[in-house]
Amino acid sequence: MKKSTRTARRTVGGLIAAVTAGAVLGATAPAAVAGEAPSTAARAAAVVEKATGTADLTALDGRRGSARTDEGNVTVTAPAKADGDVLIDAPNADVSLGVTKAGGVTGVAAGAGTVVYPDAAPSTDIAVQPTADGAARTLVTLKDRKAPTTHDFSLTLPDGARLMEDGEGGFLIAKSHGEDTEVLGAIDAPWAKDANGRAVPTRYRLDGDRLTQTIDADADTAFPVVADPKVSLGWSIYLRFSKKEVKDMAKTPMYHFAATATVMACAKIPNAVAAAGCGAALTAQAGSLRGQMQDAAKANQCVEWKVSYVGVITNWKRYKC
Repeated sequence: MKKSTRTARRTVGGLIAAVTAGAVLGATAPAAVAGEAPSTAARAAAVVEKATGTADLTALDGRRGSARTDEGNVTVTAPAKADGDVLIDAPNADVSLGVTKAGGVTGVAAGAGTVVYPDAAPSTDIAVQPTADGAARTLVTLKDRKAPTTHDFSLTLPDGARLMEDGEGGFLIAKSHGEDTEVLGAIDAPWAKDANGRAVPTRYRLDGDRLTQTIDADADTAFPVVADPKVSLGWSIYLRFSKKEVKDMAKTPMYHFAATATVMACAKIPNAVAAAGCGAALTAQAGSLRGQMQDAAKANQCVEWKVSYVGVITNWKRYKC
């Protein structure tokens, strides 16, 4: 059988989001007193946090948030001013991202864990959110219909890394090592929500080291609109099986399936603990995984398994290939 394509994913921080802000760098906005109007920063943070939720936000130390991951500490630092870069510092990779047309608006910590930059662009606020799972969201809030619907972001990647389309509207930050691909990070497919929580169509275009996000607001869109691409940190292995491999695996007798899948899927995982865990997980999940292979074979599709740091298969999907 042809060897499966293995992608070792080591995700890095997160980026691009939305807000409406103002105030002094590093100062946490106080809660509004009864009868007192909330500050500009508090209002901006509230808009963003309504769209993102707050359950996954981490405590801020000024403009910085830290998270503990399987590989160590990840630190996300929001820039002092909106025209600076968001920095994601991980044990095995660093990434930075900046909004290319943002002005020099000072950032302020507000809400449950958001750094906001009010009116950093025409009718546009910018925000940064470090999260508890080692991710960074950098949000763009379009406050009204005068706001530009296209935003450019500059990226600085680790040496030797490049962006690869992930087939779902996002990108992988990847390095090639012969036939294997190591994924240092990922920029998830973008999303955007209007004031009513309605999804607004949005997409990326890549030009060199510049990522452009376009938000397709229409006559029914309620402003403000919050948009968020995300880069997240967390080590995983993505195991991809071709159509032929899927069909071969689907025909494998049950008593051989786990052993065959372990050789194909786990042998080259570059972490001994994960490789051993992968084999154990395949044995425990053999019946379900074989059924999934059979469904994919009938649909003439490929299969992808996601294996966590300790080798547990946490997700699988069929996809056109």
